Amino acid sequence: MKTLKEVNFKDKKVVLRCDFNVPIEDGVVTENERIKEALRTIDYILDQGPKMLLLISHLGRPNGKEVSEFSLEPVYKELKELTGEEIVNVKNIKEMKLLQGKEGEFRRMYFLENIRFWPEEELADEEFAEEVMAGVDVYVNDAFSTSHRNHASLTKFPKFAAEKCIGFLFEEELSELAKVKDNPQKPSVAIIGGAKIETKLPVIEKLLENYDWILVGGKVANEVLDKGLNLGKKVILPIDFSPENEQEKRFDIGPKTLEKFEEKIKEANFILYNGPLGMFEEDKYAIGTKRVIKMVSKNKDAYKVVGGGETVEAIEEFGSLKGFDYVSMGGGAMLEFLGGKELPGIKALS
Repeated sequence: MKTLKEVNFKDKKVVLRCDFNVPIEDGVVTENERIKEALRTIDYILDQGPKMLLLISHLGRPNGKEVSEFSLEPVYKELKELTGEEIVNVKNIKEMKLLQGKEGEFRRMYFLENIRFWPEEELADEEFAEEVMAGVDVYVNDAFSTSHRNHASLTKFPKFAAEKCIGFLFEEELSELAKVKDNPQKPSVAIIGGAKIETKLPVIEKLLENYDWILVGGKVANEVLDKGLNLGKKVILPIDFSPENEQEKRFDIGPKTLEKFEEKIKEANFILYNGPLGMFEEDKYAIGTKRVIKMVSKNKDAYKVVGGGETVEAIEEFGSLKGFDYVSMGGGAMLEFLGGKELPGIKALS
């Protein structure tokens, strides 16, 4: 799998798959971190002097229909402001015929409307991919966070480019998550919470191979307890819950559990944190999540990695991301990668 610096973009027609699935309110981007991070790859390609660069992304789940609330128009405006570039806004997939235009007709940069407006995207339609990619020289995937999906722009577009590679964000995610999965510094602790046992259990089972301790909370822990699953001595499950008068609800981990968690977090040299440990949206059930975030931040010596939208949200609310060495934007792709699955978007580039 090639990286960005292994490809010559001079005078090439380039398609870049980004992840601009960002929060938008009243037609304005409210959090532009993903867009700003993507600029590293965009700027690098533009500096190489390509013939043209087309940016492709999705937003939300419009289910193959043109839905105004899922328009990438606000992202287009944000990109223009951040880059200072003249960018052609392409509204219709049939306008992709412009990519086969004469050399003098090309503009420097193009931006396609939400790729999920076309049903062929989520159907991974090969004819659709061939039509969009006709005449393209290089395909770049910088959307690790969506590469667990078998969608046309991730798995079929690469087939119709002479060269394919990953962008800087994708390369960084792979490097950091490979370290998280296979080579954490000892003693290593993974803190796993959240709600979906079907996605978290494979991750726990995979991490058991290389981690000293796995601390489990949230709904995931409740399901493990309810099903009587034996995950081994390295997995520490809740032994009490909070508040004491609501033990049966199990909406937050209790003080005895927090003592056990703290013991392991204090001695760790490597910490992975994914998933809140209770129903943190409500104050009375947020104590466990708050305390664990504080425990992790107090360990100044450990290498710390955080991933997952809810986890990042909780840390930003109760602490700071500044103490973390790496913040993964991977989401579902991160979990599948850590669980040992082969991501379709990675396979398509290999």
